[in-house]
Amino acid sequence: MPVIEKSPPPTVSVIIPAYNAAGTIAEALESVFAQAYDGAVEIIVTDDGSTDATAAVLASFGARIGVIRQANQGLPTARNVAIERARGEYIALLDADDVWMPTRLAKTVAALRENPEAVLSFSDYSRMDRGGAVVQWSAVAGRFAHAPSMEELLNDWWPIAPTTVTMRRSTWSGCGGFHRATAIGFEDVYFFILARELGEFAYVAEPLAKFRVTDSSRAVNKWKPDMFIKLIRGRYGARARGLIKQVRNEYAAGFAAKALGAMESGQRAEALGYWLKALHYDPLYPVRANHIWRAARGRNLRRLVRVLRPRSGGR
Repeated sequence: MPVIEKSPPPTVSVIIPAYNAAGTIAEALESVFAQAYDGAVEIIVTDDGSTDATAAVLASFGARIGVIRQANQGLPTARNVAIERARGEYIALLDADDVWMPTRLAKTVAALRENPEAVLSFSDYSRMDRGGAVVQWSAVAGRFAHAPSMEELLNDWWPIAPTTVTMRRSTWSGCGGFHRATAIGFEDVYFFILARELGEFAYVAEPLAKFRVTDSSRAVNKWKPDMFIKLIRGRYGARARGLIKQVRNEYAAGFAAKALGAMESGQRAEALGYWLKALHYDPLYPVRANHIWRAARGRNLRRLVRVLRPRSGGR
């Protein structure tokens, strides 16, 4: 009976979730092929129910990539199903609209190999606009430019971009994967906090990826933090007070900005809706000293009165 030789498992599995990414996925994949890394790499893309030409673009890469196609189930599930199929010792994340620098894999894998206690490595990154032009070379500010402790993660919204993250496969399984539904939009933040329970992180202090900034990046209308807040409050209690406050403040500020914009354009119903959402996240937001000046301008006070005044004549 002939012996069937199995190919050795890859060292790194690159995981790319894609949804309607026809315009960017090829550039993302080419940045993986261009890596200055001498270990074995497999690439697994989850086409998460795309309705554009994503499937055709992926097909053009042939056997160089593995593709999973499924009905749209969201980013956490798209990542999880790919990692479940992955065979690599290390899992490297890449979003379909981002791009890796040539040394991204080599340096994040090396950081894990040099520190056996580290469960996850990440790096600084650059921001680019929709067209791919770099608008900010270094996105990780000075006080964040290190591997965080658990207390730091629970006190600040730490700037860990998933597209820079490489982890041990055991880290993903130890966290139970990415939260599939209840932490949508914050599944990355929640996962990193859980991962920090398993061990320390390693940080590479140079931009190893380019993150594409879009209109929906951190959009307050797109993601809701309520379940995330419930999860970390239930798990960490008062230890997470700083992070919870920061998330709530950011959402309150985002909705307040939208409310002011709607007021300026005369959209009363929209403005009222946004104000209610701002107050949901921070009931005292409008009267805090560092915000009150915006609402206190004469024109904004007049607009606010019009927003709150009942409509006459049934209109």
